[in-house]
Amino acid sequence: MPFPVDPAVILPFLAAVALMELTPGPNMGWLALVSLSQGRAAGLAAVAGITLGLTLWMVAAAFGLTEAVLLWPALYQAIRWAGVGFLLWLAWDAWRSAGGGASDAPVQMRRRALFRRGLIGNLLNPKAALLYVVLLPGFIRPAQGSTLAQALTLGALHILVSVVVHATK
Repeated sequence: MPFPVDPAVILPFLAAVALMELTPGPNMGWLALVSLSQGRAAGLAAVAGITLGLTLWMVAAAFGLTEAVLLWPALYQAIRWAGVGFLLWLAWDAWRSAGGGASDAPVQMRRRALFRRGLIGNLLNPKAALLYVVLLPGFIRPAQGSTLAQALTLGALHILVSVVVHATK
């Protein structure tokens, strides 16, 4: 079985997703804080949640989310505003945690809570939505064969890059 992705798009795609993953965003700052305050295992629990979120975005895009967004612009707006709401919640949570306590000790979160926050955070992360709804379709070549296989393969490559970037911080 031949490789489903046009070899000419692999390096440009990897460069684009590496640049996106290395660009600071809500995940990177939060992961650094979690890893520094609670240790590597806690950071990896958060990375696992983020990775599941990316996987869900990838599957949704592979099975038609991009087409749905093009057909229903209100869906894109809903995704966008959910992301704005999440960023505001992160800001509120950081402000509340920094100013309200008598102690300077960071709050310890259970690994399950870190996983859940990573998952929800990535489902509402504007960068993840942008990547899977806007960027990924530009690298799919219908003449190459199954667009589903291409989307899943490129998505898996993105997830691999994401794990390498986030797990090695």
